[in-house]
Amino acid sequence: MSDPYWNHNVHHHPEVLDAVPDGCGKALDAGCGDGLLTRKLAARAASVTGVDRSPEMIELAREHARVPGNVTYLEADFLADGSLPEGAYDFVSAVAVVHHAPFEERSPASPGSPRPAAVW
Repeated sequence: MSDPYWNHNVHHHPEVLDAVPDGCGKALDAGCGDGLLTRKLAARAASVTGVDRSPEMIELAREHARVPGNVTYLEADFLADGSLPEGAYDFVSAVAVVHHAPFEERSPASPGSPRPAAVW
């Protein structure tokens, strides 16, 4: 999939996608924004959840013309409200979002995941 636009975050998408382990079951895109990376992750994982606390961003993501069937978008604060189960994901991406929250206090990555998170 070619990028419809470029910015500093999009620049890191190839690195994030390369970090997804083979056979990835569940992936999480924390701070998914308009869902561009979430949609790309759908080709590398059995299921992908894109989460963002902005209702406007989730609406943009859901309204995209090509949302893969294995993608779910969720309006939530991925750390604060308990909407995501701890340890449920094989891979977590957080591009330009970790500096907004104390990510190290609670990780939704599965214990023992070979590469539980890709953070840029």
